[in-house]
Amino acid sequence: MRIDILTILPELLEGPFSASIMKRAQDKGHVDIHLHNIRDYSTDKHKNVDDYQYGGGAGMVMSIEPIVTIIEKLQKERFYDDVIFMTPDGTLLEQGVCNELSLKKNLILLCGHYKGIDERIREHFITKELSIGSYVLSGGELAAAVLTDAIVRLLPGVLNNETSALTDSFQDNLLSPPVYTRPPEYRGWKVPKILLSGNFPEIEKWREKKAQERTQERRPDLFDK
Repeated sequence: MRIDILTILPELLEGPFSASIMKRAQDKGHVDIHLHNIRDYSTDKHKNVDDYQYGGGAGMVMSIEPIVTIIEKLQKERFYDDVIFMTPDGTLLEQGVCNELSLKKNLILLCGHYKGIDERIREHFITKELSIGSYVLSGGELAAAVLTDAIVRLLPGVLNNETSALTDSFQDNLLSPPVYTRPPEYRGWKVPKILLSGNFPEIEKWREKKAQERTQERRPDLFDK
């Protein structure tokens, strides 16, 4: 998979992609992540990428020209399955969306700033708009990092245990059940006996029951699905 991220602050994304699972995924060739500085495509002598909005009002708007220039340049080089705009008013990102995107080959992620991007970009180039929550960040970089991490960890070979991602919270609309590790008893607090029994069919039944109970208690909206 290849992911191209368009941003005015590429340095914000260098850290998240240079450690842990994300770094290993790139080193092993499972994903190819490219950061593109939108300012590099500005024709303004000061490399400005924003301007006042028509009709007045507070806040600047990201200009259409440099963003369109870079998108069209990339699209001439290869086919992209989606051009995704990270925006607070997009569709809420959920696990099912991540599962779907993990099957794609090439993605472009556009990080917004200021009051947003010129609407004509959304109308003519963006194929999917996503939000990571009902709140506003300073820019789309952190949201793009969240989306990229959520996608990449699903790619075959990225996680050591191939079944790990399939048992994460939100797969099948259930939260994960409780987990424990050694020692079996600490300060009188004991691990449930069933997990020490070695009876794996019964352990799976217990985990399923606990996952349902936790989901019904904490996320009834998911449980109803």
